[in-house]
Amino acid sequence: MKRVVITGAGTINALGRDVPETLEAMREGRCGISELEFRDVERLAIRIGGQIKGYEPESSFNRQQMSLYDRFTQFALLAARQAVAQSGLDFTGALADCSGVVLGTSGGGLTTQDENYRSVYEEGKNRVHPFVVPKLMNNAAASHVSMEMNLRGPTFTVATACASSNHAMGLAYHMVRGGSCSVMLTGGSESMLCFGGVKA
Repeated sequence: MKRVVITGAGTINALGRDVPETLEAMREGRCGISELEFRDVERLAIRIGGQIKGYEPESSFNRQQMSLYDRFTQFALLAARQAVAQSGLDFTGALADCSGVVLGTSGGGLTTQDENYRSVYEEGKNRVHPFVVPKLMNNAAASHVSMEMNLRGPTFTVATACASSNHAMGLAYHMVRGGSCSVMLTGGSESMLCFGGVKA
């Protein structure tokens, strides 16, 4: 059995935009729960949550990428970039072939789903963008992480409700320990704080 080590970490969450910011917020005892800010929030009974405030996707992704990435995919990519940069690994050649991604999500592209339900049912539109399905699928984040990082090994998503990310990390651990992969990028991403997500 191979030894398994964590070589890099990344995050974007309601407490911070990276690992040092998040740890600092925890040390200071800051709360990540605040008033929610999105369309029709006043129609909800629950108006607080762990929302990432001041997030501007345009600063990290171009227009074409944003047409492909739901918010949960954007968060996964930002965290993955941090983790890979910290690891110092270069995913080319043989290493790329034996490195993969396993991520967890419960809601997947719920923001995309919510926006397009609105378009069809509330606004009466007859068409939605052709990338809606690839954008909202649970495997979207893992797929885009693998493509951006050039990870050509196993790539898949685990969806086991609130345990999704823990199960993903456990699977990644066993894949490296058992020798089926040299490197696995793992974790999880959610972006369920939209009107439909909170209402449901």
